[in-house]
Amino acid sequence: MKFVYNEEKNQKMRHILMMQPTIEEGEAALAKDETDPEAWYVYATALGLKKRYDESIEAYSHGIACAPFYAPNYFGRGRKYTATDRYWCAMADFTTCIQLDYSNWTYWYYRATAENLHNDLEESVYDFTQCMKYSAPEEHYPLVHWIYTTNVQLGKFDEAEAILNKIDATVKEPRMDYGYARSVRLYKGIVKPEEFIDIEGMKEVVLPRDHRVELELNGMLYGLYCYWTLHGDEQKAREAIEKLQTVAYKGAFGYTKSIPICKKLGIEVGVPYEG
Repeated sequence: MKFVYNEEKNQKMRHILMMQPTIEEGEAALAKDETDPEAWYVYATALGLKKRYDESIEAYSHGIACAPFYAPNYFGRGRKYTATDRYWCAMADFTTCIQLDYSNWTYWYYRATAENLHNDLEESVYDFTQCMKYSAPEEHYPLVHWIYTTNVQLGKFDEAEAILNKIDATVKEPRMDYGYARSVRLYKGIVKPEEFIDIEGMKEVVLPRDHRVELELNGMLYGLYCYWTLHGDEQKAREAIEKLQTVAYKGAFGYTKSIPICKKLGIEVGVPYEG
C-alpha cells in the first residue's frame, strides 16, 4: 500500500501527543457519553499524566471495548505499556494501530521505539526508515536520531553516518523535538560538542512544562554518548552517560537506553525523577 502524507492527520496526531487534560475534564466528557471512545481517550490520558498507569490502561481498554476500530485508544494504551516496560503488549497495540490506520507514520514510529527498547534493533531501524518515507522533512529529526544511535549500538558506524545524508538539518523542527534536532545537528557537525548543551537556551525554546529541560537532556546525553562512541572517544562517551544519570527521568527513552550501558561500564544508575 502506498503512503500519502496527510498534513491534517499529522496535526491531529501532534494534538494527541501534546494533550494535557485533567481528570475532571475526562470525567466531564464521559458524563456526556460514556460510550464515546474519544472521551475515554481523554480520561485515560489524564490518568496517565498522574502516573496512574494501570488505571489509565484500563480506561483505554474501556474505550476500545466501546469502539474497537478507533485507533487512538490502542495508541494511548501502547504508550502506557511502553512506559511500564511491557513491550510485547505495546508492540501488539501499535501494530493494531497500523492495521487500522496504515498511512499514519506516528503509529509506525511508536512501534519502532517499543521494538528498540525491547532490543529488537534491526526491526526498529526498518520501521524508523519506513517513517522517513512517509513523513514531512520537519518530522525527520527523531527518526534520524534513532536510526543513527541504533546503528552505533549495532556497531554499524558507516550506516549511522549515512543516515545523516538523508536530512536537511536547517529545516525548523517542531517545538517538542528540540532535543532530537539539536542531537542531529551535533551528529552532522553543525553544532560543536562543547556547545551542544545550552541550558539557558533550552529553557527559552523547549515546551513550557515542568522538568522539560531534564527530559530533553536524557535523550541528548544518550545521543552524545553515541556520538563519542562513533568517534572513538571512550572517556567522553562514559562522561556523557555519567552526566545523564544526574538528570535521570523515568520513562525517558535516553534514560532507559542508558541503564544497560551503566551496568556494562560499572556506572551507578541514577535514581530517576518520576515526573
